[in-house]
Amino acid sequence: MNRSAVKEVIVVFKTHLDIGFTRYAADVLDTYCKSFIPAAVDLAFQVNTPNQKKFVWTVGSYLIKYYFDHAAPADAERLREAIRLGCVRWHGLACTTHTELMDRELLDYDLSISKKLDEAFHFHTISAKMTDVPGHTLGLVPALADAGIEFLHLGVNSSSRVPHVPSLFRWQINGKEVVVNYAGNYGDVTCLENGTVLEFFHAHDNAAPPSPEELDILFHELSLRYPNASIQAGTLDDFALKVRQIRSSLPVVTDEIGDTWIHGAATDPLKVSAYRRLLALKEQWLQKGQITREDPAYQNLMENLLLIAEHTWGMDVKKYLLDFKNWNKKDFHQARTLDTTSAESYGCWNQSILAGMKEELLHYHGDPITSSYTAFEASHQEQRDYLTKGMSELPPSLLKEAQTAMVFSYPVIPKTAVHQQPLAPIVLKDVTVTVGKNGEITSIQKHSSGNTYVLCLGKVEYETFGGKEVDDCYFSYGRDLSENFFWSEPDFGKPGLRLEKDIRHGIFSPCPLSIHALENTLYITLGFAPEACEQYGCPREMTTVWEFGKENIHMELFWKNKDAIRSPEALWLQMNVLPDAPENWLLNKCGTLLSPFHIVRDGNRKLHCVENLENNLCSGKLSLTSLDAPLVSPGKKNLYHTDNQIETLEEGFFFLLYNNRWGTNFKQWFEEDMRFAFDIAYTSNN
Repeated sequence: MNRSAVKEVIVVFKTHLDIGFTRYAADVLDTYCKSFIPAAVDLAFQVNTPNQKKFVWTVGSYLIKYYFDHAAPADAERLREAIRLGCVRWHGLACTTHTELMDRELLDYDLSISKKLDEAFHFHTISAKMTDVPGHTLGLVPALADAGIEFLHLGVNSSSRVPHVPSLFRWQINGKEVVVNYAGNYGDVTCLENGTVLEFFHAHDNAAPPSPEELDILFHELSLRYPNASIQAGTLDDFALKVRQIRSSLPVVTDEIGDTWIHGAATDPLKVSAYRRLLALKEQWLQKGQITREDPAYQNLMENLLLIAEHTWGMDVKKYLLDFKNWNKKDFHQARTLDTTSAESYGCWNQSILAGMKEELLHYHGDPITSSYTAFEASHQEQRDYLTKGMSELPPSLLKEAQTAMVFSYPVIPKTAVHQQPLAPIVLKDVTVTVGKNGEITSIQKHSSGNTYVLCLGKVEYETFGGKEVDDCYFSYGRDLSENFFWSEPDFGKPGLRLEKDIRHGIFSPCPLSIHALENTLYITLGFAPEACEQYGCPREMTTVWEFGKENIHMELFWKNKDAIRSPEALWLQMNVLPDAPENWLLNKCGTLLSPFHIVRDGNRKLHCVENLENNLCSGKLSLTSLDAPLVSPGKKNLYHTDNQIETLEEGFFFLLYNNRWGTNFKQWFEEDMRFAFDIAYTSNN
């Protein structure tokens, strides 16, 4: 780039919002309301003149909404004045989300926040921004386009893999399009052929706006860098208008990207199950007219569901759980009972991490540096509380329906059910089935047609991982590790786990302890090897319940008596419905059907968050819906594999019921009882 040829520099100021991470979520929002937003307004009023804007604070629309909902009237009016003068502006999206976790209705609610602000202040927002999360789904594009958003800036965590896409491209699907600017960090320099440059001044996570002195230094540096350019603080909308001039020359991308952090969605299966069931109920209530989008109860529900999809799921593990020493089960349980940890729990082998983090730790904790297991766990309960808050304004009848949908109990096998044997035909009312050696359904014969289907439904496996698998994944996935090691290993790895020789990779399959049949219902109790439950964290009790209809199958898996462990583990459930015709399966993400075979290099080719799976056959449509567990790995069990291989689907799909791969701010262990429901449905074309 010839910097002397640059005509215009648009400087965009933004703070990365984590609703949590640096402190409890409520405290973070309180800091923005009481400190950061007033400070940003004061700074803009101080430094901006009629001839030059040196500071325009840009944020996701949720912060502006939240401020107006909670600020004192005089403070709210001061922000309104700043908005009217162009000193504060919102983006089209409310906040950074794990977008795949949302359905289209929730995505539309997200976008409606900026629309309402636009209407109030007579703007037309055409740009959006998300930061940190490395990738998002192509299913986002139709919602953005329908909302009038034409430019999307995506900034990537500085130690995470960047999808292999152009820095500026047109992302298209089904006749809808948005221009995407992809940056390898929170916000990079983007140069257009028409002489316009976008320069980001991106503050750290939940950091205060800059000082007047920092602005003076920045603008002086920019004037030296671009000697012939007009330099002004502005908005992403300003840049998006310039992008229109060169839009037709941009490359086109039509493949999925995906989210390589999406495994975090299965760290709290209880929360996600309730979230998914509320999303489904919301659709039913809207269709039946039991609630409308304008109802305060609906708005409150959607706001809190949005906060679950927001990308921050608790407090920062490397600041608030100072323990990279107690990895084995016994030591972990003892440490959790003692509760308080200190910098000593980093271990002698993690001193480089402690040295890199020390300044921040002293800032957050003071001296001596300590942390608490219960305080860390409280940040995840705060996230679960969004569910309660979301339901709090529902009418009594809908509240009761929602509460009923979330309640479950471990199944009791009826006394009238008949005991059956594995590997032998089991004759039910409408079908004859066979149960395999691991408790899975291996064949179904329909009595009405005589057709027999050989398949693999409901095969459960428990997987453990050791330090080698974790380290191999960390070093193959991460980038700029020499620079970022002190914070990225606690985020993406398990520091010190490699020294625990008794924690190893293993795959444990159950055996059926009992099988009982009653009419069209099958009860299968499963048992795992003692090592899986005692040394690791596999549930000690597990039962699957199958209901076989004429054109559909409903299955529920229950577990109880699961121990919490800190070392990495995963629970999988395999569904291979069409072993002979797997190539037509599509992933439903945010209401858009996407192929699992068309994903960009270094996007997420291994794991997806889906509403359901669909396969259009010649005779009709087959759908596979996981009501509670949205994560699915096509073709193989892939959690710590980060290569670019796209798997074939001969083995079907593997639903990831639970994992604790993530560090960062996610739950690090799980011990509650669970229920997971699945529906397989066939709709004939006739």
